Amino acid sequence: MTFDVTHSLFYMLLARDRATAIHSRNVAKYAMTIGVALGLNSEDMKELYIAALLHDCGKVALPDKLLKTSRSYTRWERQMMQQHVVIAKKLLVNLGFPKKIIDGIYYHHERYDGMGYVEGLRGESIPLFARIIAIADVFDALTSKRPYRDPLSIQQAIDVLKESKGQFDEKLLDIFLRYINKSYVDTVKNI
Repeated sequence: MTFDVTHSLFYMLLARDRATAIHSRNVAKYAMTIGVALGLNSEDMKELYIAALLHDCGKVALPDKLLKTSRSYTRWERQMMQQHVVIAKKLLVNLGFPKKIIDGIYYHHERYDGMGYVEGLRGESIPLFARIIAIADVFDALTSKRPYRDPLSIQQAIDVLKESKGQFDEKLLDIFLRYINKSYVDTVKNI
């Protein structure tokens, strides 16, 4: 059942905002790379894939003016945008998704240094799936065209990730960076 509901939610996101759905698909692929390198078992890989694919599913409830703006957010708009993880959590709890998937989604904007949101978790108190998704999410966002900027090159994105002291789990980031190159990124974005 979870896969059917997962794909239904993904197609709902695709119908609502194509760019967010494509981003979510890319994030899932990047997250799987980290999961394979960590040697996660097949059940964990399946749950990581679902969590990464649906990490932004709460954005279906946000207005277009937030999703498609080409300017910086106001403080109020940033707070509204941050609610996408709360919306996703409520939706997936009601649909009976496993806690590991929900936690991966809900906490993917936490930072390793404790400066993220929603709860300000730090270090390994942030669930593993959320720490993985955080890296994949930021990398794809940096290398994708956004309404407010052109994509960064792969090397520029790698440099940003490396310079983001405290934002990511360094061990997971090192694993991810071992696999990133232009041909790999082109493959992910073009499938």
